[in-house]
Amino acid sequence: MKRILLFLFLALLFPFPLSANSPFESFQSAEPFLPKLKINVVTDRAVVFPGEEFKFYVSIFIEEGWHIYSLNPFKGSETLATQILIAENVFQELKAWKEPEPVLIQDGAIGRMVKGHKGNIEFSRTYSVPAGVEASEYSIEGKLVYRACDNSLCTLPQIYPFKTPINVGSR
Repeated sequence: MKRILLFLFLALLFPFPLSANSPFESFQSAEPFLPKLKINVVTDRAVVFPGEEFKFYVSIFIEEGWHIYSLNPFKGSETLATQILIAENVFQELKAWKEPEPVLIQDGAIGRMVKGHKGNIEFSRTYSVPAGVEASEYSIEGKLVYRACDNSLCTLPQIYPFKTPINVGSR
């Protein structure tokens, strides 16, 4: 009886699952029908200097059985496209977003073939630090806009805001 009471007390105090690490630990959703999704945003360098380039990554891990759409969908499916929208900042975008090679998916929810991604997906973009940018801590802020589908339903467009710091040093 004491063990049961102790377990209940701990479960109330710590309502998180007491299991091995899950890839979805940071997932937060109030909607039970949404897929589990983990999103991380990082730069490849913690400190950059004026005149240098760096890469910015948006990594997504989506639950098995679900997919998101490509940044560049088939013609006529543009409303399904995943979007990465970046707020204005001091950095200069050098190249378009790079995405892994999309896979062709027979999407039963919308009844057609689509270009999409499953599992672990990593998008990246190269930026440069313009000359004259003062040494300080900056950030890259934006939002990921996506729709996730399985073979029977699609979510409404979901918006995931993000922000990651990056330091500009001086020489």
